[in-house]
Amino acid sequence: MTEKKNTTEKDTEKQVPKATTGRWLMVLVGVVLVAVIAVIAWSLTSRRAPSPQEAQSSSTATNQVPATSTSDTTAASVPAAKPQDSPASPAAPVGTSVGQSAPDFTLKDLNGNSVSLHQFRGHVVILDFWASWCPPCRASMPTLDGFAAKYHDKGLVLVGVSLDRSASDASSFLKQNNYHRLIALWESVSASQGVARTYGVSAIPHTFVIDRDGVIRFVDHPMRLTESFLDTLFK
Repeated sequence: MTEKKNTTEKDTEKQVPKATTGRWLMVLVGVVLVAVIAVIAWSLTSRRAPSPQEAQSSSTATNQVPATSTSDTTAASVPAAKPQDSPASPAAPVGTSVGQSAPDFTLKDLNGNSVSLHQFRGHVVILDFWASWCPPCRASMPTLDGFAAKYHDKGLVLVGVSLDRSASDASSFLKQNNYHRLIALWESVSASQGVARTYGVSAIPHTFVIDRDGVIRFVDHPMRLTESFLDTLFK
């Protein structure tokens, strides 16, 4: 009788570690499952939505402006400015947002002549930052050239700050496509990029429309500029 009792106690002692081990295995499996679920949830929530630049359509695509690393082009004619009864009031602060006065700058054109933005006061100015190596810029140029043709007699001036690597690159592109209405400015890579930085331009094409008083009225991709908007500036 005593021998059977001892045997039963030994069997019980042997079963205790097995039960304990089983419980630890269950806990370990639970921890692993929780970790796997957490990783999956983190993976799903960490997928960011595409940025505006990634999500934009091909018609309004842009190219990043690269880091800083003499031509016989015919100069574009400038239409006569609309007479003003009195000088414009310098009330608007200088800046690059709609409603602010456009920052003045001076660059050379493709013929080596110095051109300043303030020279066009009294004109409506489309100021475009572009480059011949930029596919979206090339795609939007016909639209801008069309605006320059349609509103030339009303006093619109198309000015383009070229971010090309050389004046000849810009000149060749304009000549090949007969974009003679564009007043193309290029002095050096660093000079053009300096003006782009002043205007907060990090991707091209990027267009500003400046009214007769030098106030910015439009800032966006050139393909979003419309004739109906331009019409409001000539009333």
